[in-house]
Amino acid sequence: MYNLTKQFFFIIFMTCNFIFADSIFESSQKGVVLITGDQGYGSGVIISEKGYVLTNYHVIKNNSNLKIAINYEYSLNAYEDYIHEVKVIKRDPQRDLALLKIINPKTYLNSIKISRKSPRIGSKVHAIGHPDFKVWSYTSGYINQFMKDYEWSYDDTSPRKANVYLTQTPVAEGSSGGPLLNEYGNLVGINTFGDSEYQFQNFAITVDEILNCLLYTSDAADEGLGVDLGGRRII
Repeated sequence: MYNLTKQFFFIIFMTCNFIFADSIFESSQKGVVLITGDQGYGSGVIISEKGYVLTNYHVIKNNSNLKIAINYEYSLNAYEDYIHEVKVIKRDPQRDLALLKIINPKTYLNSIKISRKSPRIGSKVHAIGHPDFKVWSYTSGYINQFMKDYEWSYDDTSPRKANVYLTQTPVAEGSSGGPLLNEYGNLVGINTFGDSEYQFQNFAITVDEILNCLLYTSDAADEGLGVDLGGRRII
């Protein structure tokens, strides 16, 4: 009887986990955008109802004719209504972050709250992005390690330096700039790059770096972002 009870509660626990993961995607997908330009594409996360979008700097660097496509779950009349012009508000090459703004959004935008807490090692996390142009795809994994002042570089750029999470969350080209979410669906990181030799060693910019980029730089603060921090707002 004891073993049957144990198995019953295990099944219930696993079912709840699957439902919860599904609800995170359903509640968060409208907060994720597709960023396209002449030189490529990437992901981004809406952090304010005013249309501010956070992404990686390398997604927009030398990428002219930038456009943002919002999620297909928005109820709009025509294909063209989903595509928006975009303005670059801030570039932060060292942290590999960039802040954009959707110009004249054609609908009310669903934003994703920024977490005020960093996830612990072993915490489950979720990602939504456009790996290999499989748009609005969902994956999940765990925080493997926190790496302070981590340095990396891309083939043709100067070194980057920031606090990053090492995760086993599967991501691929096109996932860059997309959100890393905690179990509450709040933003805890920006998926940024992966290890070319090890498929499940991927890296995300931490939430403290995101907050430093938004809170402690004059050009971002002067914008009046209206960013929701789950109880605090950057106004």
